[in-house]
Amino acid sequence: MDGPYEQNDNKELTGFKGICQFMAAEGVIGVLGNLLVCYVILRVKFLHNMTNYLLVNLAVADMLLCLQAVCFYLVTPACTLIAFAPVNIGVRDLFCRLVASKFLAWALAFTSAYNLCLVTLERYIAIVHPLHYARKLTTARMVTLVVMVWVISLLLSVPFLFTIQSSDDSSKVCSAVSYPHPAFPILVSLFSVFFAYLLPLTLMSLAYYKMQVTLKRQAKALNMQHARAAAYDLVIARQNLVSMLKTVLGALIVLWTLCYLATLPCLHRTEQGVFSFCGTQSYRYTRLISVLLFNFNSVINPIIYEFKYKKFRQGFKIAFCSCFKRQGGNRVMDVAMVPI
Repeated sequence: MDGPYEQNDNKELTGFKGICQFMAAEGVIGVLGNLLVCYVILRVKFLHNMTNYLLVNLAVADMLLCLQAVCFYLVTPACTLIAFAPVNIGVRDLFCRLVASKFLAWALAFTSAYNLCLVTLERYIAIVHPLHYARKLTTARMVTLVVMVWVISLLLSVPFLFTIQSSDDSSKVCSAVSYPHPAFPILVSLFSVFFAYLLPLTLMSLAYYKMQVTLKRQAKALNMQHARAAAYDLVIARQNLVSMLKTVLGALIVLWTLCYLATLPCLHRTEQGVFSFCGTQSYRYTRLISVLLFNFNSVINPIIYEFKYKKFRQGFKIAFCSCFKRQGGNRVMDVAMVPI
């Protein structure tokens, strides 16, 4: 989520326009992929259920995260892909506090993590406490939870607004990174890693373990009772969906871990960091690689849906292939309308 915008990084990334172009291209692919997810789910009627609406919400968060990355790397002075120098002091201050400070990147990272928590919560109640599903997860309640996730994510990122401001130097857009107190970067790093990474991932991991145990018990009981094929198929469909969501969670853990480990000792890459290596060249390269992996998580989710989510593949074909819709659309809809 950090990027090569800080003034200290300009000299480091001079001549690395190819890296900037790659990261911007990565963001464009992420925007298009998540936009495609939203289009397919909203267009195809049999995908209109609570789980998929929450996946749309997650796709919107990932799409915005990729979009801010595109805008960030296009205007980064070291990349010079697009010349950008806001003259108005108010615009410059907004740009520095919202974009260069990484406020938006962190806010959208929080949003992405906690929106995935909402998807997990919905599946957890549907599988572990099915009798309470209709009462606990009403539409109004889920809308409230979604709004709360977005608002809380913005509030948790507020400390980053105070790390960079517009520069008094006319040759620079933003000032160098500064902290109100020496303990500020340490506290914010610990706070961010805990609430954006450790807490949501721990809760989701426990929830998926409980869901997997419950589904295996249900499948075993139905198999022993020689239950009707429809009931057994429903459990299998739920297992497949949980497997897809576990893959999404696994990808998030793999691709986010390096970035948060790199963030923990150094909130920003400056020579004035708490540790001396925060301003070294090797650490900057490590941080750059971690950013590539971090942003790739928002790119890979639509790919996971395509390969691991059977109903999404069916919806994709219906949304984009008119011949498939005419020849087999009704059959697909009959199968997919079974609630999971």
